[in-house]
Amino acid sequence: MPNGRGYGRGRGRRQHIRRFLEPCLLVLLRKEESHGYSLINGLQEFGFDSKSMDLSVLYRSLRDLESQGLITGEWDTNSLGPQRRVYTITSVGEAVLAEWISELRQTRQQVMALENAYQEIDLKQTNNKI
Repeated sequence: MPNGRGYGRGRGRRQHIRRFLEPCLLVLLRKEESHGYSLINGLQEFGFDSKSMDLSVLYRSLRDLESQGLITGEWDTNSLGPQRRVYTITSVGEAVLAEWISELRQTRQQVMALENAYQEIDLKQTNNKI
């Protein structure tokens, strides 16, 4: 039970962020194949700060997605600079992303219902004080 101090912080919060990172990566890879550094910049669209992004978290997520068969990664041997691993979403990844989006839409409806209930209570309490 939350006690108001530190609720939502620590290990659980990092796991939540990482879990949110995965569908964001899948969406970016659904748009186009990409490499890690490019994905970092793309994550800004979803509220991630590329300057404070821990690269190890990004690459761990990419490896996890690849081990689950949701994406594939291949070394780009045509690069003039250092070799980069280029990632592509798979058909399994497309299906999992569609499920994820469906669940997120349902969660959004639940959050909106919670917010509306809270606002109604807040409004009643404000009116009773007047």
